[in-house]
Amino acid sequence: MLRFSFIVVGILLLCGQANAFGLTADQMYRNLMRSESDDSLSAALKREKKSDDPVITFNKRSTHSDPVEPQIGEDRSVFKAQYNWRDIVVAVRRGQVSPFDLEEIRRLSEHENAEAIELLAWMYATGTGIRQDLPKSYAYYLHAAHLGVPSAYDNVRLVYQAMTPTQRSDLPNF
Repeated sequence: MLRFSFIVVGILLLCGQANAFGLTADQMYRNLMRSESDDSLSAALKREKKSDDPVITFNKRSTHSDPVEPQIGEDRSVFKAQYNWRDIVVAVRRGQVSPFDLEEIRRLSEHENAEAIELLAWMYATGTGIRQDLPKSYAYYLHAAHLGVPSAYDNVRLVYQAMTPTQRSDLPNF
């Protein structure tokens, strides 16, 4: 009985004040909920614009081009690949990315296709079709910038700003 009373008294004392790092259990729970609900990218995008606050948007190059018809004697596979690429871009814009589309985007990015690399970076930044991963987005945008995509440098900066300090510290130093 004595053991049981010590357990009850101990529980009652700990429930009121759990002093881990000088915080009560309620404060720790609230901090945990706040940190889990803070998505750094969405928080950065949802901020209200102040006069001295920079506008945060992800710049994406326009992939719109005039339709190309194959000429007589031309290889139709090139035309089909261009047609499929436009379909993939439209599917990504709508958020309806299939596994086949994702595989095609990754295949093209492995072959140094700047548009595919930038599209994959945007998908990782926004979480469209794949799990959001800002460090991978940063790496792909940096690769696209080295390939000459003009808006990629701005997007590298924006993704870096949206990262948490832990994610920034994990980036490779150059």
